[in-house]
Amino acid sequence: MRPRAALCALVVAAGSARAAPTIAISYFDNNSGQADLQPLAKGLADMLITDLAGIEAVRIVEREKLNAALGELALSKSKFIDPKTALKLGKGLAAEYIMTGGYTVAAGAMRIDVRVFKVDSGQVVASEHVEGKQAEFFALEKELVDILVGALPVKLGREDKVKLRVNPTQSFEAWSSYSAALDAHDRGDDERARELFAKALSADPGYLAAKTALERLQAVVAQSDRATQAFVDTELKNLDPKAKDFAAKVEDLLLKLDWTNNEQSRKKTLFLLWLGKRGLLGCVKTSGPAPDSPHVLHDGVPAGGVISHCRQAHEVLLIANEFLDDPQEWEHIPKVCENLIRRLPRDLAIVSYCKSTLGPGIEEMKQKPGEAQVHDAPNMKAMLAAYAAMN
Repeated sequence: MRPRAALCALVVAAGSARAAPTIAISYFDNNSGQADLQPLAKGLADMLITDLAGIEAVRIVEREKLNAALGELALSKSKFIDPKTALKLGKGLAAEYIMTGGYTVAAGAMRIDVRVFKVDSGQVVASEHVEGKQAEFFALEKELVDILVGALPVKLGREDKVKLRVNPTQSFEAWSSYSAALDAHDRGDDERARELFAKALSADPGYLAAKTALERLQAVVAQSDRATQAFVDTELKNLDPKAKDFAAKVEDLLLKLDWTNNEQSRKKTLFLLWLGKRGLLGCVKTSGPAPDSPHVLHDGVPAGGVISHCRQAHEVLLIANEFLDDPQEWEHIPKVCENLIRRLPRDLAIVSYCKSTLGPGIEEMKQKPGEAQVHDAPNMKAMLAAYAAMN
């Protein structure tokens, strides 16, 4: 090729690269009125993002950047199909185009409405819907891809068109679990996310996205677990069960750790597990805020009628409550109650919680065989087992 021709080719190539439009795809609105379908809002956007990520003719905004922008712009609870929300999000992501939408599922049928906006002008360049049977979801998703590509100033080659016809999975069950896992991970519940990614992979062993996400999350959690264990080991070195201030130090440690924080939750579980395996109860003797009302909760902990208030015991019982729908724990939970009541007979809140909540809760779940679940939370299960076996 002559120098002038080569230079022209480079200019054309550079111009083509610059011309590739930047596309953002927002999460979809769940218009079905069914909370269990909410995770599909993220799963649908994620599938569209994944489809377009391998196409050189467009630049697609990654889901991580979408999450960050939603947090910064305080749009996480907004209706994405609303033009003002869509355009604000598009500008925050420095996107030239943004696709928004909403879905409705009823009686096995699905309808998905979409709009594509040109961000700088607010112009709606596409406003359409697709509908069909829920079982035909993957075909409907491909129709959405076609709508988006058709609204953009791009031309796709044959190879790109072939790529866009490929689905990462053909299992709606696998995709639904994967979508729920994304939502759990975004909420900081990595334990639940791992369960759901594994469930997706079980439904479709060839689901590469689920496999990659599970492996990545397992590596992150393993690293976090090592850091958590190091923290717990350091804290436990300062605990002497024979010391007079042992109960006060246990109380202080439990108060510092918050169940709603994923990392702190793991620390608290390991701490309680350590105490349970050694048969230790660090209890601060105090009176509850409502001595005549054993059912009262204080900061989420049973505290009414308390004479010997044992935060450690109450934390364990609250975890037991989370496992009422797990048949594997129906033997452990009553034993946990029995051991704690035996050791702390004057703690009326423990007696009340076991008799009014945990006992009836297990019996209620036994009457719903189709609704029982098995939870994958090994440290929490080990903790309950330790308190059930406490001498």
